[in-house]
Amino acid sequence: MLFLFRGHNGPVARAIVGALLFIVGIVVHGGAILAGIGAVLLVWGGIGAISAQRASRRSHVSSGGRMS
Repeated sequence: MLFLFRGHNGPVARAIVGALLFIVGIVVHGGAILAGIGAVLLVWGGIGAISAQRASRRSHVSSGGRMS
């Protein structure tokens, strides 16, 4: 399943799996570990999405010479 976390859609996959684990961890009695892992995956996916967006914007600006 770790192969889902790599590549172009990795941050989205991390965020989705994190959200599911977080919800299951809250609903299930004694699922604090699942909720914690879900929260970590959500944060990791968010940071990855922001990083990918910034990298994409930088490459777009550098390839055209100026922003359009």
